[in-house]
Amino acid sequence: MSNKQVLPLGLYETLKTRRTLSQELPPETEWVESEILGEDAEHISSLARYVAQQVAAKLEQTEANERIALVNMLLTQLEDESGPDEVFELENSKNTGSLVQLTELKPRHQRKPSNRPSTPLSSVALLTNNPKEPQLGEEIKKELESADRVDLLCSFLKLTGVNVLAPQLDILKRRGIPFRVITTTYMGATDRKAVDKLVQEYGAEVKISYEKNSTRLHAKAWLFHRNTGFSTGYVGSSNLSHAALTDGLEWNVRISNTVTPGILGQFNAAFESYWESHQFESYTGSDKDREKLDRSLEQATIGTGASARPNLQINFSYVDVHPYPHQAIMLDELQAERQKGHHRNLAVAATGTGKTIFSALDYKRLCEESGKKLRLLFIAHQAEILNQSQSAFAMVMRDANFGEQYFGGVVPEHNEQVFATVQTLASASTERFTPDHFDVVIVDEFHHASAPTYQKILSYFQPQELLGLTATPERTDGKNVAAEYFDGRVATQLRLWDALEADLLVPFHYYGINDATDLSGLTFERGSYRDSELSQYYLANKRRVALILQQIEEKIANPRSMRAIGFCVDREHARYMAEELCKADISATYLLGDDSAERRREVIDQLKDPEHELTTVFTVNLFNEGVDIPEVDTLLMLRPTQSPTLFQQQLGRGLRRSPDKAVLVVLDFVGNQAKGFRFDLKMRSLTRAGILTPSEVENPHLPPGCSIQLDEKTQEQVLRSIKEALHPKVEVLADNLKIFAEEQKKKNFEVVVTELLEPYLDRYGLELAHIYGRKTKNGKGLTFTFLLDQAGQIPRISGLYEKGSVTEHLSNRIKSLANVNDEERIDVYQRLLTTDIWEKDLSMREKRFAWMLLFSFWPKGKIRSGEEKFTLDQGLSELRQHPYFIQELIQIWSYRLGTDRHAPQSLSTISPDIPLSTHAYYSREEIFAAIGLHENEKKSVPAGAVQGVYESRTTDTIALLVNLSKSEKHFTPETMYKDYAVTESEFAWDSQNSTAPDSRLGKIYQHHGELGQMPLLFVRYTKEDGIGTAPYLFVGPVNYRSHSGSKPMHIKWELERPLPADLFALARSTA
Repeated sequence: MSNKQVLPLGLYETLKTRRTLSQELPPETEWVESEILGEDAEHISSLARYVAQQVAAKLEQTEANERIALVNMLLTQLEDESGPDEVFELENSKNTGSLVQLTELKPRHQRKPSNRPSTPLSSVALLTNNPKEPQLGEEIKKELESADRVDLLCSFLKLTGVNVLAPQLDILKRRGIPFRVITTTYMGATDRKAVDKLVQEYGAEVKISYEKNSTRLHAKAWLFHRNTGFSTGYVGSSNLSHAALTDGLEWNVRISNTVTPGILGQFNAAFESYWESHQFESYTGSDKDREKLDRSLEQATIGTGASARPNLQINFSYVDVHPYPHQAIMLDELQAERQKGHHRNLAVAATGTGKTIFSALDYKRLCEESGKKLRLLFIAHQAEILNQSQSAFAMVMRDANFGEQYFGGVVPEHNEQVFATVQTLASASTERFTPDHFDVVIVDEFHHASAPTYQKILSYFQPQELLGLTATPERTDGKNVAAEYFDGRVATQLRLWDALEADLLVPFHYYGINDATDLSGLTFERGSYRDSELSQYYLANKRRVALILQQIEEKIANPRSMRAIGFCVDREHARYMAEELCKADISATYLLGDDSAERRREVIDQLKDPEHELTTVFTVNLFNEGVDIPEVDTLLMLRPTQSPTLFQQQLGRGLRRSPDKAVLVVLDFVGNQAKGFRFDLKMRSLTRAGILTPSEVENPHLPPGCSIQLDEKTQEQVLRSIKEALHPKVEVLADNLKIFAEEQKKKNFEVVVTELLEPYLDRYGLELAHIYGRKTKNGKGLTFTFLLDQAGQIPRISGLYEKGSVTEHLSNRIKSLANVNDEERIDVYQRLLTTDIWEKDLSMREKRFAWMLLFSFWPKGKIRSGEEKFTLDQGLSELRQHPYFIQELIQIWSYRLGTDRHAPQSLSTISPDIPLSTHAYYSREEIFAAIGLHENEKKSVPAGAVQGVYESRTTDTIALLVNLSKSEKHFTPETMYKDYAVTESEFAWDSQNSTAPDSRLGKIYQHHGELGQMPLLFVRYTKEDGIGTAPYLFVGPVNYRSHSGSKPMHIKWELERPLPADLFALARSTA
């Protein structure tokens, strides 16, 4: 019988060693392994933990008088040229094993050592105000006495809590220690006296969030910064009150920079982001601040500010409106569309998400860019909407007298900024305004644009900028205003994730439920089933109805008081479901598009009335668009859909906020689907980036409060569908391309292979990653040219299937240029590829462009193995011999330019010879050539250059390459918060571990302006994307602001151009 201890089943994070492999396992078990690559963020921390565990175990077995010698011996192995950094000194030779701990470096005139907390600075602890433990209040007092900076994050402040700490806060002020406090008016719980006392008596800097509806700051935490590096913090349940600090049943965790540096770094990063956020406003104790705080606390206590002070007047000169993150993203995308020459644009966002404020911020930006107040016409169909819109514009423009009304018998006098109803404009003489009188025309609820009244107005006015606002471009009559008026373009659309993360919508709980149906035998064409077949199948399936009723009872707290909408196949299916629910004593009815307006109003009013017995309304498409019922708290998805647009419209019917509604419950009944049905299309709209992977399904990262639960069979189906969608078979892609080309021929369209990529992707709901992220059976990179060849659309290309040929090499590398998204680079690349220009014809800027292009294909600088490095002309000559690949690149770039939502700006005004544009994407090879590193004799090719800092003495630039997500497998606080955005214009960055402030690079970072050096910041979220190695977004030049620490230096850079809003949403340390 073995004496070895049998390991228990369960989760581990143990490194694979000879020792672990020798341990006995239970019968019929095996290890699950996960590889940690050398470049992975957790590689160092995993090794360090393992060594620490082994050293601790060895020290336990060692006599006290031998431990120091053992440690000294280990440390000598780590010494560098200057000798060991850390060797313990014995107090004296007679003290066997005693350690002398240096506890304070104090001035000689200071007679007593400083007071210390009871918990050692290098320890972590859980404090519960248990009499046997240190009391939180007493620990905080002691921490305050030795801190060099103090940060407090607290959802509310009480005067009793301030008084408990008064003596120490007074000392803190006299010592000149910075003290920052962030708090809120949440529930009206803060005492204004407490805030005033902190500011006026103790010199604290205080910032307050006055948001009543969307602030989710319930944190309570202290951070005590110490210049020695021994910083500490407390995170837990205690607000700043007497009870919380002394004898309340509170739990608080003490954290330490020496033990939990990752958590302390995360705390610091989050606090800095909050501190710099527009959401938190400075409180100085002025009369204006006191009035605002009193009013906000009163409103929060009552519940709604409107009922408390109905006649409250706002002084707009005090109001400074900043865009929410989701609005900032939409503004960026709209600006990008205009930069591409599109001046008729449609913005899509759900009702209640701030479309009007968004349009006012956009108008303000247009005015600032033009240097004058532009003439504005704002059109809506209701006077109430116009009154609200005019107030919103007045607030954004900080002008209480902004605009004139043109409705209800009121006629504008100055005609500069006019808010008009469509009815008034349509009935008025067009001679009142010339067609080009208004610079900007904004049309609210643009989905009504097909009506004759709108048609007359839209065809008459010719503004410089037209902006349509709508909750959905689709109408119930099947028309799409984006297709009718904007060439099918939606300039910007509020993503579901962004709206949920901004707390504009109620969170959802989505349940994917297998309903035991089998639809694989039904007709499935062009992404949908035949309604007649589907309806007939459901009407004959009593078991499905029983399952639906069972799930409603299980998932809904009180089914007889829910407010639900059920989406059905057709009239008969809707009627049938209403009857079945009524039989189960759940009051229900059905409502269709051809019902009278009177019946619609009656049913909707009943559903809105909490006292009415009606719980559920079944429909087909009536509630997809237009009807707003915030009270809806349950959605029943009773027909399959793979359309992400339709899915989001249906979700939108239940996501509106309403009193007493905490969450939307979505029950999606999913059967075995026909071949070709794609779950990924609708479900990827629930992810942040719009990309759905198997890991996202199994471990979803969702906005706060949201959840997705799939039963086992549904998850199997979804995962299978996603894997097929992410990695479609090459044969399927080629067959679909052949079918698509034949369809085009049948429509009498000329099939032009040089223009086929974009319509093909659109037809099958594909993205570039579906092609360029794949490989052929032979393991070479898949290209559209290969698919054209397989589909018989082009003549056979020489060398396309020949291993080791230049053609094969180009196939593998073409995806490295799929990131190009700025017009200048595309224009220059195209000229280099399609015209007979040579090195002698090129400027220095163009030569670097050329090397950027060439190194993208040949990072080693050699066309064939064993050859010498090619010249610029030789490289261009070789590329020009492959016309199909050139045409493919041109199609890729056209697609990228059309779908990208950034607005690149050339760096040429700052540095004419550096061919970079801010907010454009670049590969590592392109960055290498752009800053002239190839002109350095020592390192003239980018292959093998994988460091995070490139220093070019040719162009006097330093490229800083940042990966935001250091680990793509796990959340790791140790590395996640080293590089992050503090604000849109400030970025925190960690240097290389070898860089100290007094080192050569450290001095350059601090004094780059004086030394004529220009740091350039490049950022990407992850190392890999759907295509392969992810490109970097060029943020732009940065300027040194401050730093802390050494080896590495933690530097704060000031950005010359703010981060694009979508990248800021990923790069900031807080949600």
